[in-house]
Amino acid sequence: MKKNVPKKSPQNLTNFVYGVHACIELLTAKRRKVTMVYTTKHEIKSWAKIKSLLPAHIPIQFVTREILDKMTEHAQHQGILLLTSAFPFEKNMFDTKTHKFILLLDGIQDVRNLGAIIRSAYCAGVDGIVLTQKNSAPLTAAAIHASAGLAEHSKIFLAPSISFALQELKNKNFKLYIATLGVGENAATYKFDQPAALVIGNEESGVSGETLKSGTRILLPQRRADISYNASVAAGILMFLMAVQLKRI
Repeated sequence: MKKNVPKKSPQNLTNFVYGVHACIELLTAKRRKVTMVYTTKHEIKSWAKIKSLLPAHIPIQFVTREILDKMTEHAQHQGILLLTSAFPFEKNMFDTKTHKFILLLDGIQDVRNLGAIIRSAYCAGVDGIVLTQKNSAPLTAAAIHASAGLAEHSKIFLAPSISFALQELKNKNFKLYIATLGVGENAATYKFDQPAALVIGNEESGVSGETLKSGTRILLPQRRADISYNASVAAGILMFLMAVQLKRI
């Protein structure tokens, strides 16, 4: 019997996830429709849990690990891939009534950094995340995998540009805190206010010029001025400091 395997790798699509944790979180969140399951004949770790979470009558296709390697472009799929409906982005920018702690990403380029930041945001009690369509890594299956699937539980708004996002947040009276190097308030001792929006910039160049002028600049203390934290690490530390002070966790 001919196997029902896509002719093209789903890596060209946005409607899929892979990896045990990402698949479990997607199924637990129940925000997307699953249309097909691809897994290996050799029973994978946590297959019993994944199978118990699957809606009834979802087709399951058993394939070789080599086929999954090709489908995911040799990512760490752990023997499982789900074809799904599109990611459910928020339709509107967040407001201050129900969202007190927002994260805005300005030009993050690496999908693994994006996923790691989303993972930390969920852990730190961030209410919503704003990504931009321009000059930013897309929310791909690789990013969702790097988030350990926690992107599936996160509220994410996709803004057309950083300028649009900044203006919208200002209009809604969020207090903007801009992560920067060099000159700024010490984030370890600064007193933050709510509703707060933390802005994290590009891995290499940081936040853009227009963004720097948009709010209070904050920085992390470090040993030397000519070095810096990784973007996802800095984001995690800053979100933790703000979350503790603002009693989000």
